[in-house]
Amino acid sequence: MLLGIGFIGVCLLALAVVTDASSAFIQQRNLQSYADSIALAGAQGIDRSEYYRRGATESTRLDPQVVKSTIEGQIRAFDVSNHPQVKFSSHGTSVFVEVKAPLRLTFFDTLPFDPVVVSATARLDYREPG
Repeated sequence: MLLGIGFIGVCLLALAVVTDASSAFIQQRNLQSYADSIALAGAQGIDRSEYYRRGATESTRLDPQVVKSTIEGQIRAFDVSNHPQVKFSSHGTSVFVEVKAPLRLTFFDTLPFDPVVVSATARLDYREPG
């Protein structure tokens, strides 16, 4: 009987570990999707007057003000429950996004450990079509 109770305890612990590991994986995947969508939105901020004047050439650059406003609009459009921290930058031909959020676990969230942070990055480079 004691062996049976121990086995049930081990099974419950394994179930808790698998559940929390799956939750961490899903949260990281969602953050990656969020970072990708922000980078794609930022890449829409090309200098349109230059684009319409000369077409998609190497002189076509991203307009930093348009990139910033587009990314901020994309961030406001998402209803994200864990309130991630978003950092982004644009360097003329690329957009870099870094998203961080605290990891929310089902079973092991109450343990007295330092909070674990999940992060995702995305980079999108504007290139001349080929």
